[in-house]
Amino acid sequence: MKAIPSTFPEWIYDGSEIPDPYGYGERAVTFLRTLRHPKSILPNRAFQLDPWQERIVRRIYGPRHEDGTRITNTVALLLPRGNRKTSLAAALALLHTIGPERRAGGEAIFAAADRKQAGIGFREAVGIIREDRRIVSAVGIYDAHNAPKKLLYRKDASYLEVISGDGGPQHGRTPAFVLADEIHIWKGRDLWEALTTGLEKIDDSLLVVASTAGRGQDTLAFDFFEDARNVARGKVEDDSILPILFEADRRDDWQDEELWHRVNPGLQHGYPSLAGFRRHAKRSQRSVGDRQSFKQLKLNIWLDASTEPLVDMEIYDQGAKEYDFDTLKNEPCWLAVDLSSTVDLSVIVGCWRVAEGYAVMRGSSALRTPSPARTMAE
Repeated sequence: MKAIPSTFPEWIYDGSEIPDPYGYGERAVTFLRTLRHPKSILPNRAFQLDPWQERIVRRIYGPRHEDGTRITNTVALLLPRGNRKTSLAAALALLHTIGPERRAGGEAIFAAADRKQAGIGFREAVGIIREDRRIVSAVGIYDAHNAPKKLLYRKDASYLEVISGDGGPQHGRTPAFVLADEIHIWKGRDLWEALTTGLEKIDDSLLVVASTAGRGQDTLAFDFFEDARNVARGKVEDDSILPILFEADRRDDWQDEELWHRVNPGLQHGYPSLAGFRRHAKRSQRSVGDRQSFKQLKLNIWLDASTEPLVDMEIYDQGAKEYDFDTLKNEPCWLAVDLSSTVDLSVIVGCWRVAEGYAVMRGSSALRTPSPARTMAE
């Protein structure tokens, strides 16, 4: 069997040259290093830009076309929880609001599934601003309860605004920068389509999608990151998309600490907590639910849709083999039916008791490819 090419961003660690013909990558890094963060442990609370993050920033802003426009227009950042993607995203948003990537009257947007989630990135940006009196004096902060949250750079009238999927229609926007946060929990495509078509109204706009892995394959998030995987594997040629995919494979040993470090670039710098990792892994040895959340949130393994699985689906799938269901036509069969109400999937499952355990036929496709599951009997 031919191996599937890895999607891991080796370029972050291989020391390869990142083109920066106009110095925009260096300019972006310099700006981020002038910022301060309220939780930073560095001298003067300097913004902590670790080497792996710096490489990402240089790769986004350095490479350019001959006319000076940015090669990257879409960043697919798939990063497990706890690796400070919110801090990096907030700093990039400020780069486009008060930094050298700003435009006069330019619009930057934090977008999330709901107001609460969108507010997390906004508060991160506000915390950075309030650490520097010079920035505070130049920026208007609008953070009233139940009112649009906004940062306004008075000199150029550029601004950063928070919007969410539960905030009504957003068509008519013309953003130069959009941070789409945790799209694996977005419902529907309305907000996504409003923002992506808005970005296409102007040249040299930038979309950064920062998310952890999700569940199910019938979602906006799965489609987006699957396309990014195809770019990373070379199946699709699109230089405008930069895939940065820190994710483990379903077949990997989820208890391997070397795997934890490979998929979580912040671990070598002290975040997220390694002790917390070990506690979660220990619980996961005796709980299917904890194991599933560990794989999804800490190893970025895209899971099936169920949030409370009866069995580990990887073990279930190991039971798949060819089976002659004609031998069961006179045997008792238990049927389970799950009907969809709107756009979800419907399924009919048949189950027979056999000598090896259980034989299961799932949906109409199973008539062609039976999928028995011996593990259900274990």
